[in-house]
Amino acid sequence: MKVALFTDTYDEVNGVANTFRYLTDWCRKNDKRLDVYAHAEKADSVEERGSVNIYRYRPAAPVDIYFDMIFDIKLARLRIIRQARQRKYDLIHTATPGSMGLNALLAAKAGDIPLIGSYHTALPEYVKDRIDNIVKKFCLPTDHSGRRSENLTWKYMQWYYNQVKLVLAPSEHAKKLLQEKLQTEIGIFSRGIDTERFHPRYRRETGEVMVLYVGRVSTEKNLNVLAEIFQDKNDAKLTVVGDGPYREEMQQKCPQAIFTGFLKGEDLSRAYASADIFAFPSATDTFGNVVLEAMSSGLAAIVTDKMGPKELIDHGQTGFVACDDEDFRAKLNLLIRDEPLRKKMGRNARQYALSRNWNTIFKKLFADYQKIAQQG
Repeated sequence: MKVALFTDTYDEVNGVANTFRYLTDWCRKNDKRLDVYAHAEKADSVEERGSVNIYRYRPAAPVDIYFDMIFDIKLARLRIIRQARQRKYDLIHTATPGSMGLNALLAAKAGDIPLIGSYHTALPEYVKDRIDNIVKKFCLPTDHSGRRSENLTWKYMQWYYNQVKLVLAPSEHAKKLLQEKLQTEIGIFSRGIDTERFHPRYRRETGEVMVLYVGRVSTEKNLNVLAEIFQDKNDAKLTVVGDGPYREEMQQKCPQAIFTGFLKGEDLSRAYASADIFAFPSATDTFGNVVLEAMSSGLAAIVTDKMGPKELIDHGQTGFVACDDEDFRAKLNLLIRDEPLRKKMGRNARQYALSRNWNTIFKKLFADYQKIAQQG
């Protein structure tokens, strides 16, 4: 079987890109034929890796819609569509409703190729948050502009995803949401973890209670909660790994916190393992890869009761699921004070992470590919 994957993010630093890089590694090792179509930072290129080819195309008319997210306003790239037809795929997987995803849709229709999609980003909620922030910043009349933008984004996503045969959600929460919004079959494409890369052996003692956040530093991640908690906190230190439009403001609010920017490799593994608590206040993440990375590193985690990350936590055993901002603060303070509890939760979290196997997850993904390809 020959599969094409179209994605707007592959080389960037985020959970979706990480997932697809793991997928390409797995396909190469297992001799699965996969072609990846992604954006190029500079010139067009082809990377050949055994049974995997990665085609990178420089956007013809790029627009930075959000920090590290690029949209090509030249929607139909005939060169991409022509190549996809010539390669004679058994199935196309679109991982985005963005510009690459639109080319996937056109290629599938042009070649009469079965198309499946996956849902990774809570784009309507992100759009709402950004519009609300712009309205607030410039003191514009609200008139429900954020909510209206969210509804319009959902209409576009419904138009897009209702044209595919199967949509794969990363979590049960996301699956239920999509079942309410879409009129196509919904399945699950979960996430695994590299438990050797994210391992407690990378720990370095600091002599302080270290609270860690990893991810995009932006308002839709609800980071104002951490900013308020750590404005004048002296019994623990906050480390923020990542970058984004909220970083400068957050640094001003909690000047004692450590902001590392993006980390990778052993630097990232060490940042996780050297912390004591993972704090993830986001209410918009469909899965939360970073939560699983923290658990694999032996950290107790605190998440909200919104969206996908809560499904990773066994409340009271591997961490806490907070019902609101005050509860988040209370649970964080409890773990800061109670060293035996957080260490016990960290050990339990590590054991849970050991059960999340990429091999099993990718085998199921290819079983879904096979099913849809056979249906034609």
